[in-house]
Amino acid sequence: MTDKLIGIIPAAGSGIRARPYTYELHKGMFLIDGKPNIERVIDLMRDEMGIEEIVIILGYMGETIEEYFGDGSKFGVRLNYVVNQHLDKGWAWSVLLAKPFMAGRHGLVTLADEFYLDTNLGAITEMDFEAYSTIVAVQPVDDPALIKKNFSVERDGSRVVRLVENPVSTPNDLLGMATFVVRPDVMVELEESFDGGRPTLDFVTFVDDLIRAGHTVGSFDFEGQYINLNDVASMEAAQDAAIRSRLEREES
Repeated sequence: MTDKLIGIIPAAGSGIRARPYTYELHKGMFLIDGKPNIERVIDLMRDEMGIEEIVIILGYMGETIEEYFGDGSKFGVRLNYVVNQHLDKGWAWSVLLAKPFMAGRHGLVTLADEFYLDTNLGAITEMDFEAYSTIVAVQPVDDPALIKKNFSVERDGSRVVRLVENPVSTPNDLLGMATFVVRPDVMVELEESFDGGRPTLDFVTFVDDLIRAGHTVGSFDFEGQYINLNDVASMEAAQDAAIRSRLEREES
């Protein structure tokens, strides 16, 4: 196990694009082959990255998440909860709410609606955390529409030189995923961004601001299956992928 990381799972959004599923169920609690996606994220953090403590940022239907996971003991982790009462400030605010729990550790940030399957994400812990203010997971894709739904990544070698949230055009085939390793001092700069008058801020734009301010941001080459659960079609695709993967394992 590593003591270098604390998990951070922003789960405050209402999932408007995933309706009708999200009328009565938080999209992070959508069952994918019988398991809520947040549980899959917790499993990944615990088993692949050695994370023992996780902060979940709650908002829409947050009580259902806390009721299901409790203190985390049934899932082999220690869970903390924070309620985001300012959803209008963007999801960077949710990340910032985990700052009091970091205690000098790096944060592994993964959104509650990020679906990962059969990945190499555990290898992100082998990177030199101190060399980068932030590390972002990236993957080449064939479909530019996927990048436009997430964010684009431009890099020079392993160093990221630009991030653009929901780009109108794509500069290359690199898809950015909402999984980041964040150095603890970066949280201070994030706090200062809001203290400086930023009314709203998404975390991708904040990391791009860091790059422009001279910070070194690294990239991690992701391998495996990834789906952003941002609408009904993506949720159904994740369901199919998880079931197929399980059946293949059972047959082998």
